[in-house]
Amino acid sequence: MKVAQDLIPVMEEIIYGLAPDDFPTLSDFEILEGDNIRLLEAFFVQKPDISLLESRIADCLPSIDLTQAAINLSEIAEKDWVSESQKLLQPVDAGLFFIYGSHDAHKIPDDRINLLVEAGQAFGTGQHETTHGCLLAIGDLSAEYKEKNPPETALDLGCGSGLLALAMSRIWPITIVASDIDPIATETTILNAQANQIPVVPLKSGQAGIAALTSDGFDDTALGEAGPYDIIVANILAKPLQDMAKDIVNNLSLDGTLILSGLLGTQEDAVCAAYTKQGMTLVRRYPRGEWHSLLLRRSA
Repeated sequence: MKVAQDLIPVMEEIIYGLAPDDFPTLSDFEILEGDNIRLLEAFFVQKPDISLLESRIADCLPSIDLTQAAINLSEIAEKDWVSESQKLLQPVDAGLFFIYGSHDAHKIPDDRINLLVEAGQAFGTGQHETTHGCLLAIGDLSAEYKEKNPPETALDLGCGSGLLALAMSRIWPITIVASDIDPIATETTILNAQANQIPVVPLKSGQAGIAALTSDGFDDTALGEAGPYDIIVANILAKPLQDMAKDIVNNLSLDGTLILSGLLGTQEDAVCAAYTKQGMTLVRRYPRGEWHSLLLRRSA
């Protein structure tokens, strides 16, 4: 129904009162920019009593003309909404990598590293420009390491869904540490590793696969003890990247490589300054829209 914005709190109380044991989900939306009238929507598990709703509105807000407010009731068909949302995700072709959901399994190419990642609660399906930029950087590193000894350790810091850790594990048969402060992220990483037949291994085991660790960055000593790392990928945000610059560089091997992302192009100078202070130099940038991913190494 359409209602004045200042009356929405009262309307919410009235609607909640219709289902005291099963609160509906409420949302309101702008109809015309700058207009005070909003579209109020309520989603009920059970069919509400519209006549009771109208009666209570009339009692509490007699000034509302219900014929103009137009309360519309419609039934929403039951669906697997997770599956429906997954269908909206298109495959991601990021250089060396092809990221797809199970609904697109028939589209996987033969000349890419294919990774199955479903839509979920953790960030990282390859759709976002920051993840895409990191995948391109990892692909370039793969080519560079063919000319020298492969890395011995790698870290996906703030791993989200674990996609970047999965990508690295498909290139290098080493322990890839996937760390995040959110336990949902590390649980999702484990599930994604299993879905891609990538071993889940203990931290510091020396085995090839993914070692998932829930930790508050390097404040968790276990994360530092598993290093130093030849590659650290951190797709987080500009401010945490700046705040963590010293810890990140201190846990990087002397000839290691950093891939940083989660920053806007307008934030690049500030992020680079924090890492220049720690003896790092920008080698390459990967601009994707307004977002930048950066590859850095120690200054000569």
